[in-house]
Formats: sequence, C-alpha cells, structure tokens
Amino acid sequence: MTDGRPVAVLTKDLGASLASHRLSRNLRQDDVAAQAGVSRGVVARLEAGEGGTIDSLIRVLKALGLEDRISVLVPVATLSPLDPRGRGDQRQRARPASGAEEDEPWSWGE
Repeated sequence: MTDGRPVAVLTKDLGASLASHRLSRNLRQDDVAAQAGVSRGVVARLEAGEGGTIDSLIRVLKALGLEDRISVLVPVATLSPLDPRGRGDQRQRARPASGAEEDEPWSWGE
C-alpha cells in the first residue's frame, strides 16, 4: 500500500525523523557523523532529505541506536504456506502472471 506521497516528500520526512532522533539524544551532527564513520555533510544531507547512500543511511541509523528498525523498512518476503507456488524454494526471478497481456498483440505470424 502506498499513500501516494512523492519521493521528495518521503525523503524530507525521513530526514526530519532522523534529525528528531538525533536531537532527542542531544547529539550534534558532528557526533553522529563520527560514530557513523561518515562526514558531517552526509548527516546534514540525510536530515535535509537531499539524498545519500543506503550505506550512509544504515551507518547513521546504527549511530542513533536505530538498527533494530532497519528490518522494518523491507520485511522478509515470504509466500503463504497455502500458496501453491510456495514449494520451499526461494524465488530467483519474476515473471508476468499467466494470461497477462503482452506488449504486442498475438498474430498468426503473417
């Protein structure tokens, strides 16, 4: 499910949340940067919602003591035990559902 907010808004909200957690712990950006092993500019950009890498985000989350929240971002994907596709093997590829319309209409090859 999605709430329809643009990516820019989501990144600003995430950055504001990071800043709130940092301030609630009475830490300066320099302190978090030193603990995370990144520059203060990286912390500032993440808090401003202006981008960064996944590596930097995880480092900052760990520095703020929020590493337990990382698994909440993308939970482990599993199939229902009642789903006939769930044979125990982890899927390696995705394919269109049966009967899905293709880009080109079918023809007799004329």
